Amino acid sequence: MSEHESASLVKTLRPFHVWALGVGIVLVGEYMGWNFTVAKGGILGSMLAMLVAGTMYVMISLCASELGSSTKLAGGPYDWARLFVGPGAAASVGLAVYMEYIALEAADAIVVAFIAQSIFPELQVFPVTLLVIALLTFINYRGVVAALTLNFILTMIAFIAIVAFFFATAFGTVNIHPEYLFQGALPNGMIGLFAALQFGPWFYLGIEGAAMCAEECKHPSRAVPLGQQAGMITLLIGAAMTLYLCSVLIPTDMLGVSVYPLFEAAQNSGVFIFIALLGLGTFLTCVASANGCVCDSSRSWFALSRDKYVSSWFSAVHPRYNTPYRAVIFTMPVAIGFAFSGFLDQVITFSIVSGLLCYVLIPFSLIRFRNLFPESTSKVRPFVGPFQPYIAYFAIAIAITILSTLFWGYKYNLIFAFVFYGIAYFYFSHRHSSTTENNWAEMGWPLPRGLESARIGKEAIGVGDE
Repeated sequence: MSEHESASLVKTLRPFHVWALGVGIVLVGEYMGWNFTVAKGGILGSMLAMLVAGTMYVMISLCASELGSSTKLAGGPYDWARLFVGPGAAASVGLAVYMEYIALEAADAIVVAFIAQSIFPELQVFPVTLLVIALLTFINYRGVVAALTLNFILTMIAFIAIVAFFFATAFGTVNIHPEYLFQGALPNGMIGLFAALQFGPWFYLGIEGAAMCAEECKHPSRAVPLGQQAGMITLLIGAAMTLYLCSVLIPTDMLGVSVYPLFEAAQNSGVFIFIALLGLGTFLTCVASANGCVCDSSRSWFALSRDKYVSSWFSAVHPRYNTPYRAVIFTMPVAIGFAFSGFLDQVITFSIVSGLLCYVLIPFSLIRFRNLFPESTSKVRPFVGPFQPYIAYFAIAIAITILSTLFWGYKYNLIFAFVFYGIAYFYFSHRHSSTTENNWAEMGWPLPRGLESARIGKEAIGVGDE
């Protein structure tokens, strides 16, 4: 084994790094994208989408916290599906996670480039996009601590900007228009409420990725649940503040088509300090999101490579920086390919579909995990989520419901995603049908329920004796 392959991921991350990874990826959804719920279903539709999607993500984050703190593996949803569901599901969810984050990285980089162009008109969008992707790839190549510490700083500034703007509005510093809340509250009737759900995930898309750094956490059984749940609370507060601010400062017909709704709300306030602060927040949250996406997509590809679903060449760990550097570098050409396509809305929709597939398989993995290992111990289940597995079933139902709403407007994206992941499922199920059983003893776990009794039965009748 070469020097590169003998190195391993270093355990240095703390709860605030987990928070920074999760919130850093997602907070961009408070600054833009969520407002398409208003175009579909008005203010009421947007509120319903925020609440329904928020409920689903709370449940998903609880499932991810329990699974992540138990398995402590870098692949996140991929490793959970591999251990508790099967190779086909593992490959499908691993690819879905990779596509979800790599497409978001490209989208974030494009938005950063557009912001830069609005400030310096002589700049071209695509070269700036390439520069952003290359810079963030280099930061993640050098080390996960540096990458996530940067995310923590950028995310804190962007979140503080939302909070400061909210309190300034609440205390009368900014003139608001409450009548906007009632103008076009439900422009498309009940069907609009249903259609708005397809953009609800924008408020929280990617928070489950916080658990993907478990293998690099100093104390994963504490860091993952604490960091992820704190991140989910942060996003729920941020989503509520964002919806209120934009609803009372931007007319409904303009809010539904705005590119940067929070920044536009600040512009409508006429207060220079908030215009500057929210403009900076929009820029920083896009950088933080793209940075976190490089981290999560590379870990997913690294995990797929380590188990030989893709070339094992990508599973090398840098001997000095202790990062999956080949997997990190490989994110760059793929992200550039997405950015070069130019079909930003289609790329983002494919990212949402990929995410929703994960939101079906993550709780299903939790259900299987609970069935295989019903006993809670410090080794097997250091964090026990409440009301499980019932909330896992409910999360699956919500995810499928939201997925079905994409049929209105994004039918071909939905069909393409089903075909793509369906082929992946059957191909990898067949290719890895003879894969050896998981080595539970190596993880320090007992045998799963059913397997242990089967082995005892074999020993009793002499199966496997010389």
